[in-house]
Amino acid sequence: MTLPELTLATRLRSKPTRDQRKALCATIASFQQPETALDLVRACLPYGRIPQTVGCTVKSVHPDRFVLHMRVGLDGGEERGLALKVYADDFGRNVWRLANGLVGREGSVHDGVCLPTRYLPERRTLVFDWVEGPRLSDIVDDRKLELLRRAAMLVADLHRAPLVAVPPLTADMVVADTLDRCGRLRYRWPSMAESLEAVLAQARRAASGLDLAVPRLVHGDLAAGQFLWTGKRLVLLDLDAAALADPAYDVGHFLGQLERRCVLDQTLPPHSREWLSCFRNAYRSAMPGISLRNVSFYHGLTLLRKMYTLCRRDTLGGPRLAAPLAERARAAFEAVAAGGEGR
Repeated sequence: MTLPELTLATRLRSKPTRDQRKALCATIASFQQPETALDLVRACLPYGRIPQTVGCTVKSVHPDRFVLHMRVGLDGGEERGLALKVYADDFGRNVWRLANGLVGREGSVHDGVCLPTRYLPERRTLVFDWVEGPRLSDIVDDRKLELLRRAAMLVADLHRAPLVAVPPLTADMVVADTLDRCGRLRYRWPSMAESLEAVLAQARRAASGLDLAVPRLVHGDLAAGQFLWTGKRLVLLDLDAAALADPAYDVGHFLGQLERRCVLDQTLPPHSREWLSCFRNAYRSAMPGISLRNVSFYHGLTLLRKMYTLCRRDTLGGPRLAAPLAERARAAFEAVAAGGEGR
């Protein structure tokens, strides 16, 4: 493939309009009103179940969506937790369609994907059973290695799922987004220009050596923070960014996010040195056809993209924190030339 010139980042979804953002804010306030919350719960529960009490907590808010935790007291003393994901537009319909194609891979007794139980189109709301537990990113003790292996197996299972109608995500699109972010880095922090040019030159050489790959269903935003551990099950969350792409994109993105944590967090235990190889090797055992060369390429691109994230969040200290990521990205691109085995 050839790298395109620096362009605006390619997005799979358009940003919400001003009116949509205002309407979403009004919806947040409305859904927290007792009467509205009770109506919502009635629409979410199986026929015949009567809610007695409803508690509502906003868990996250974004320009195009928000998530509520609904705690429902039922007749007979039973309690049930629901997660409501509310969108500014009809995007939830697409996620619902995807979920219907993944029935059988939802989390139950075994590890799996957290799928919605229903969609309320008039309210643009997906309904999930609430999953309680820490995120995999917050677990750093001796459970981590085994949970990383289980996460890799879960992702491999998702990649084997039947193809469904999701947007394509190509290497060119990811590269364009990376180049856009690096361009903004060079503009806002000129001191980083020289080191960025060197690693981007390696990225260009690496891009010419990618292996052909059969596109599969990918998560699209895979990271340790997308997994919850219930104590029995590992559950994968949030399919909003699902796409049709090289499975190496998911694996490389996960490794890049994981390495960023390992580089920046000096409090991690000694076994954190094994985290990346643990996940990569477990995935490869489940999907032996994966291109490690492509995994290394997407790993490097993810590190470059996260450099911009660090600098944007911390305009003063970000460049210092981002510098080691450039070195790790360089190592990832060198591994592409070595067939992906260099890490």
